[in-house]
Amino acid sequence: MNTKHLKARILDLALQGKLVENSRIPNDLNSRIPSDFNPPFKIPNSWAWVKLGDICEIIRGGSPRPIKEFLTTKNNGLNWIKISDSDIGGKYIISAKEKIIKEGLSKTRFIKSGSLLLTNSMSFGRPYILKIDGCIHDGWLVLNNFEKFAYINFLYFLISSDFIQKSFRFSASGSTVNNLTTDKVKTTYIPLPPKDEQERIVKKIDELFSQIDILETSKQNLLKNIKHTKARILDLALQGKLVENSRIPTDLNSRIPSDFNPPFEIPNSWAWVKLGDICEISSGGTPSRNEAEFWENGTIPWLKIADIKDDYVNSSSEFITQKGLENSSAKIFKKGTLLFTIFATLGEVAILNIDASTNQAIVGLTPKKDNYITKFIFFALKNIKNSVNLIGRGATQKNINQTILKNFYIPLPPLDEQEKIVKKIDELFEILEVIENSL
Repeated sequence: MNTKHLKARILDLALQGKLVENSRIPNDLNSRIPSDFNPPFKIPNSWAWVKLGDICEIIRGGSPRPIKEFLTTKNNGLNWIKISDSDIGGKYIISAKEKIIKEGLSKTRFIKSGSLLLTNSMSFGRPYILKIDGCIHDGWLVLNNFEKFAYINFLYFLISSDFIQKSFRFSASGSTVNNLTTDKVKTTYIPLPPKDEQERIVKKIDELFSQIDILETSKQNLLKNIKHTKARILDLALQGKLVENSRIPTDLNSRIPSDFNPPFEIPNSWAWVKLGDICEISSGGTPSRNEAEFWENGTIPWLKIADIKDDYVNSSSEFITQKGLENSSAKIFKKGTLLFTIFATLGEVAILNIDASTNQAIVGLTPKKDNYITKFIFFALKNIKNSVNLIGRGATQKNINQTILKNFYIPLPPLDEQEKIVKKIDELFEILEVIENSL
């Protein structure tokens, strides 16, 4: 469920007069629709198409310059309201981080709490209701004197709608820096219901948005629960509690050193093993960026951490040449190799679905002999991600080396049980992902 799209749809219905019962008292502004205007959609007979400039005064803010000479930290300073004081998607501006001295008033615009503001540059067209008195710079427009025709909350929702936002974008396009001038906003047509209907529309939107916010909170909580459930499934799987244990013990029990302190108990048929005892672990490399022949027209996939996004890697964003491969520590990892990140973003794990090379931030794990299933080790490595991050070294970027990774202990069941565990995890994760994708 996309709650953002649901809110947008509610505003669409509101602007077309389909959200509440229409007013019986017609709007007296119908005469302000020019004969050459082509309405984009039908509105009730009691409504009118009007220009914003016909129902309110639209004024731009101003900026004293250089602004540093007017800023103050004194309590008697005037609030200096900037776009950075707003939250994208928010409705109100409740505070200002900076103040200016009163001498700056002649070069700016002072407005009262309760004013309707509109951004007019960069992220333009975003409306806000002001909850403090203060001065606005020239990145703001203020809409005044609309009370005869419209309620402020109705105008806020109307301007927030996709229809008006698209109208603003169309008006502002074509210049080097897209922005909204006062004239562009004044000539924007809006559908305007009678005031009694505006009041009912705002009430209905508030009711529906409140319910959607509850749904969104529930959705986020459910997503957290799904994440925790997946982690719990992996915990149970690696403790031998997800499927029936194998009766045939693994042959690796002798490789548990006497000074190792297992973090939890495992079935008698399992063994604690070092990754380096069962896997060959090697890292990739990066051909010199100064040598064009190592990169240009390359056909060998070359993976970075950013390419490790899903459980399986099917493509790369960059490619190297055979010369690049031969003149660097990069190497080809075969399809089916398990990948693990050891620099910066630690502990990301994926299975290669193609033959590919990697940079030095990614290691490839391949079996020394047929005593494990790659997908089982994949799940085991996912489960130790937090442990890897705890021991990651480095002041600027966390990292671990191959030696540390080789000495990581994981619980290893017999092969037949690994197969059952992988199958069960896949089944349970698929159910959870169906739920997740439906939200």
